[in-house]
Amino acid sequence: MSRIVHPNLIQSYAVIILEPKAYIIMPLMIYGDLSSIIAFRSSKGVQDENVIATIMKFCLEAIDCLNNNNWFHRDVKASNILLDKDGNCRLGDYGVSTIIKEEGNKTYVGSLCWMAPEIALNLKYNYKIDIWSLGITAIEIANGKPPYHDISPMKFIEVAKSSEIPTLKEDNFKFSDEFKNFVKNCLIKDPNLRPSAKELLSTHKKFLEKAKNKEYIFENVLKGCPTLHDIFPKKMNENEQYFVKSQLNNNILKSKYSMEADEELNTDEKEGGTEENIPNLMGALQRKIDKNINDLKGIIGDMNEEECE
Repeated sequence: MSRIVHPNLIQSYAVIILEPKAYIIMPLMIYGDLSSIIAFRSSKGVQDENVIATIMKFCLEAIDCLNNNNWFHRDVKASNILLDKDGNCRLGDYGVSTIIKEEGNKTYVGSLCWMAPEIALNLKYNYKIDIWSLGITAIEIANGKPPYHDISPMKFIEVAKSSEIPTLKEDNFKFSDEFKNFVKNCLIKDPNLRPSAKELLSTHKKFLEKAKNKEYIFENVLKGCPTLHDIFPKKMNENEQYFVKSQLNNNILKSKYSMEADEELNTDEKEGGTEENIPNLMGALQRKIDKNINDLKGIIGDMNEEECE
């Protein structure tokens, strides 16, 4: 999964082990997840179809990239769409993503409200499940909540067996025909008739032409929202600082991308292994992990934020 690179997918830089925990180093998506942002901005959903089209286009491109690499996400929803300081939307959380099997997958995974009927009914499924989940996510963004959020699992199975199709509610806003058609095509129950991400990108141009850019998302969605730094303090307490320093001094810090940098790390540790040498340690990791990681204190701060997420 780490080999798949796309601007609309969260990238994994490295795995760092600070025993007894392992941390995945990823870009800092400072505004968190879209579900929380919608709840903060408007519990009734997003009325601006330009915003919805932008997010849908970003997600379709990400899903298409996964599919082209023989992967699917299997848990597309607003809480797994993350936003950074510039307004970039990226699909993240690959905890249940996997390779697409030629004979079809059958593992029962995903979040209930966003789950495609073929998964709910324990049938074999393919990459089309991500399109169903995206259609549910479109409703979630537009209405503030996904369909069937208040029903029991058994009732959900009954709905999956029926011919009933989730639809947009227009109690608060009226949506365009092109948006409603986009949602309708995502939520075709027969996966053989359900379009792929590539097909949706080409057949729903009228709706997707409303998509703007990251600047539009920042101005119309993120501006005024609290960041993760506002919600979760970045400063480590004394116990956390002691833990980090003790792990460094005991040479427990490991990274799959920093093995070649061990010589530099050991040299830095011989020079003292104190807090003042953390930037030197980070210098070795930075060359192997990513140019954007500035110092080890920053990494630990991002780790704390990831735990909160």
